[in-house]
Amino acid sequence: MKKILLFSALFIVGLNLFSQPTVKIFAYEQDNLPGTRPAGVVDENGKPIKKAAPKKNYFIYLSLKQKYSIKPVQIFIKGQSYEVGSSTVRKAPVEYTDNIVPNNPEKTVLVPATDNKVLELPVAELSLSQKKTSYIQTLTAKNDVIVAYIWNGKKYFVSLKQIKKLAPQVNE
Repeated sequence: MKKILLFSALFIVGLNLFSQPTVKIFAYEQDNLPGTRPAGVVDENGKPIKKAAPKKNYFIYLSLKQKYSIKPVQIFIKGQSYEVGSSTVRKAPVEYTDNIVPNNPEKTVLVPATDNKVLELPVAELSLSQKKTSYIQTLTAKNDVIVAYIWNGKKYFVSLKQIKKLAPQVNE
């Protein structure tokens, strides 16, 4: 009986040593609408200035236990591969304040309060050099957001089926 108990305890401890950390992903997309361009404005060559194309802001966060240390290396958003800027540790809860109405700012909780470590992943430029493996193609077909990270020298993936939308940011 003691041998079975000892074996079971060692087995459970061994599983914890070799299993990957539990990583939860929070992802948000926000349309960034350019303002209207003033009529009749030209550049230094006399050509009319065109209105900037709408862009998207992405807010990506990972939550994991304090004792783990991972290195995010790549983000796939709706099938497009992006580089990851240097990740920063944030204090939870993470909130976004929408100041569209100056006297009544609206706060949105992006990451709820937790004792876990929260990493903010800035989405850098589009990555054109990386080829997608069949595994990545399968993941991107089923999920809006995939984050690839390195832990203990091995590459792992965490995915999110659907990215949440925030109210658009309107520029003047």
